[in-house]
Amino acid sequence: MVKKICPVCDLPVNEVNYCPRCRRVVKKPVSWEVNYLLNEKRNQQAMPAGLPQAGRLTVNQPAANPSVTGKRQSNTLLFILILAFAIVIMAGVIFSCAVYSVAFDEDDYETATGYDDYGYRDLDETEVIAAGERCSGFDHFEADGRGIADSMAQFLEKGDYGYQISSNETYSDNYEMNEDSGPVTYYETVESVYLIPNTADGESSDEEEYEYVDINYDTATGELHRYVSYLGNQEASLAYLEQFLMLTEAACGIQTEQSSIPSIMEQAQSRLNQQEGAYILEGIFDINLYFYEDRIQIYVSYNNPEAVKNQET
Repeated sequence: MVKKICPVCDLPVNEVNYCPRCRRVVKKPVSWEVNYLLNEKRNQQAMPAGLPQAGRLTVNQPAANPSVTGKRQSNTLLFILILAFAIVIMAGVIFSCAVYSVAFDEDDYETATGYDDYGYRDLDETEVIAAGERCSGFDHFEADGRGIADSMAQFLEKGDYGYQISSNETYSDNYEMNEDSGPVTYYETVESVYLIPNTADGESSDEEEYEYVDINYDTATGELHRYVSYLGNQEASLAYLEQFLMLTEAACGIQTEQSSIPSIMEQAQSRLNQQEGAYILEGIFDINLYFYEDRIQIYVSYNNPEAVKNQET
């Protein structure tokens, strides 16, 4: 199976090449032929096509020679050939891995993703807001992203699941990319809540942790784009996910008897208990759960019925 992978963090990108770990669109994802589960470690993943793979070297042994001197020379020659062959293979592997490492160095992200090749253009936030038109690159929930972000921040502030808020940050990233069908716009405003786990005595940890909950919405219209959490605590991950789903369904006018939340939470709980990733498509939600090292990544976007219908046809 071919997967599109972010060249910086090695996580799969979604249908619009958005990387949930790096929290932005990847302009040029890497295509990998993969046969692994989402929760496997990076050293268990298949390498990109084109990189040589080490194999077992099989050498046909020569027939027995009654001459001791000839046999000794034959063995010496065979050893030299094997050694030379092994050196050539290892040099090729080291060179290819070095090229791959340089090409996808995190410090050289702009070069690795080839922004210029995709007609990437930054857009001014003030002009985007003044125009008041939603972006065309993402599906939108019929919900107020700003309001949901505020409600989620209040929920997280209670600290009921072993975390305290470290900081709240908001940033805007607005840009345009050229596609075959024409220019595609991405207007993203992200409200991030950074969290610090409590220690055993209830105090917040002094150790710097990189855990967060993001609410992403359209810069121009405020319509909700997505939810992303990156946490080490499974109980908190599920509790925060459920709260977001409830807020979003309520904002979209979905009644309790029509809710998809019980089914989603049952599936998510089961998969996380098994230490497995999952893809859940229920109601208005398109949900991906990943294990990334010692963190649980949850990504929720809008399940667009029109997009699903087009894929089926």
